[in-house]
Amino acid sequence: MKLTRILLTATVLCGLSASAQSIDFQFDDDTINGNPSLGASFETAMDGATGATVFDLSSIVAGLNLTVTPSQLGISDTNTGIGIDSGGTLSAAGDALTFSFNKAITLDFLDMGSFTGDGGDSLLLSFTNSNPEITLNNGDFDNNSSNTITFTEANALAANESFSIAWLDGNFAIEAFTVTIVPEPGTFALLAGTCALGFVMLRRRTLL
Repeated sequence: MKLTRILLTATVLCGLSASAQSIDFQFDDDTINGNPSLGASFETAMDGATGATVFDLSSIVAGLNLTVTPSQLGISDTNTGIGIDSGGTLSAAGDALTFSFNKAITLDFLDMGSFTGDGGDSLLLSFTNSNPEITLNNGDFDNNSSNTITFTEANALAANESFSIAWLDGNFAIEAFTVTIVPEPGTFALLAGTCALGFVMLRRRTLL
């Protein structure tokens, strides 16, 4: 009975670690997964940084880091959102922010602040893998009127690959995005092995 409990507990723990974890970054509200303390720490680390800056997210997923790199000048994280230099916006040629996680992700959702209704704002979303570049203006966003867009394909990135949001026209901020951390293949292998061992042991005990 004790062995059975151990195997069942191990299987449950493996299953929990294998589940995908979504992380919601709200730059305008300074929260990460609704946590204002973590959001404030992120703002403190990023605002004014002039080079690649690493932020520890291991409180959400063990060992997880996010690296943010400005293309020029410095990172600006304000109550408007996150951008380049002052004001937390992307507003000039060459302005871009690059985001890289040290674990595999999917980019699921993007919320841009201050996108105008006349299509005067536009950005380039690019990836360091084979995902195609995407040019987005107001008409490309959900319902052709909001500042949000949901991605369901060509949005996966391996560990340490990155996505960049670059200015093309207008003046706008990155208000929020959501990513999902993809469980590592080894986690699934461990879960499968544990389940198989549990089945064999339970079957053996049944036959005895």
